[in-house]
Amino acid sequence: MLAVSNKLAKTLRSTGGRIRSILGPGWLVMLADVDAPSLLTAMQSGYYLSYLMIPWLILLTIPLYFTQELTIRLALGSGRGIGEIIKDRYGKRAALSSLLLMMLIDGAAYLGEYASVAAVGLTLGIPVIASVLIILTLHTIIILLSGSYRRIEDILLLLSTLILVYLAAFIVIGLNPTALYESTELMFNPSSYSNVSYIGLLAANIGAAIMPWMLYYQSSAIVDKGLKPSHYTHERFETAVGAAISELLMVAGALIGYGLRIKGGSVDGFLNTLRSIRLIMGNYWFYAASVGLIAAATLAVFVISMGFAYGLGEYLGEPSGFRYRFRNAKVFYLFYLIEVIPAALLVLLSRNLANTIIDIMIFNSIALSVPLILLIRLTSDRRLVGSYAIGRVRALALYATAILILVLGVYAAVSSL
Repeated sequence: MLAVSNKLAKTLRSTGGRIRSILGPGWLVMLADVDAPSLLTAMQSGYYLSYLMIPWLILLTIPLYFTQELTIRLALGSGRGIGEIIKDRYGKRAALSSLLLMMLIDGAAYLGEYASVAAVGLTLGIPVIASVLIILTLHTIIILLSGSYRRIEDILLLLSTLILVYLAAFIVIGLNPTALYESTELMFNPSSYSNVSYIGLLAANIGAAIMPWMLYYQSSAIVDKGLKPSHYTHERFETAVGAAISELLMVAGALIGYGLRIKGGSVDGFLNTLRSIRLIMGNYWFYAASVGLIAAATLAVFVISMGFAYGLGEYLGEPSGFRYRFRNAKVFYLFYLIEVIPAALLVLLSRNLANTIIDIMIFNSIALSVPLILLIRLTSDRRLVGSYAIGRVRALALYATAILILVLGVYAAVSSL
């Protein structure tokens, strides 16, 4: 028995080591991207539009990957995070404006994360204040592990695996190939874009797919982890896999929303969605969905606050990253702690904030344009990133994508007034 136990322990350590060597910042940023508000957006897309948004969710894998791949080039080519480079290249005002915009976006995201955890707690009979305090406590405790980025990453990797439970939707609900084909055809039908709901949810899903804090987090996390140019191919592969899994999880969310619709459920906020899942799909799926939702919200809270703390520390010229002890990077850790608190207080005061999730995601798609255009410019500069610089054709394609996202977001925002 002792020999078997030792062999099992050795196998687990070996497996854990292999997972840690395969996964890292690229995987984490993509799984954190599928946060609680994003999942609710996907469910609402399936509920209100059936399969119509699923082809778009699959297609969004492409700009999601190529946008985040820019952060790899920037980090490995310059050895610095995006916050520090924006300050050096465009001045303190531009860097500060970008940070303030990101803080506003972060605050809106936190509202959704805390509201989702509170909703899970309420369905289990746990008071809202207790649910929020648990997340705040976990968010704070992680600082005790400071001094090693890899220790923090191991915890976040474990959280990320719990979100994968939503992939079970492909088995529980199933994917109808005929409906998917018909929805793909409608993508090319101009009349689809006269539907305000279609445009609004498309802009919301774009905002859910690519968020400004992702750009800050991945570039700085690569530096914090100490990755070298030799890791370039691996980090690109990891990011590509993460992007594919991220959008598959969004498709799973749309399937859940579609399943709830045809069975008379509701997706009007986190609480009603969870109650519908429990009533229609049963307790086992409810508990699985709840665990996945809590993991998604918690991972996002960690990663989003890390992204802002990285950016602010770089802007102020202070040591930034979990590789430093608290006493050596006080600014980084203090803002990592403080940024999440206002949103927690707002959720305690008002529990219906999650109903504005679609509007928040549309705003994200508009706000993304500023840091994305700056990132494209930076990674086009061979003097800054050397051989990692992108070519003119790719830069133009990315600029066109950024402008298209901005126009779509503005159009959706104006149409919803």
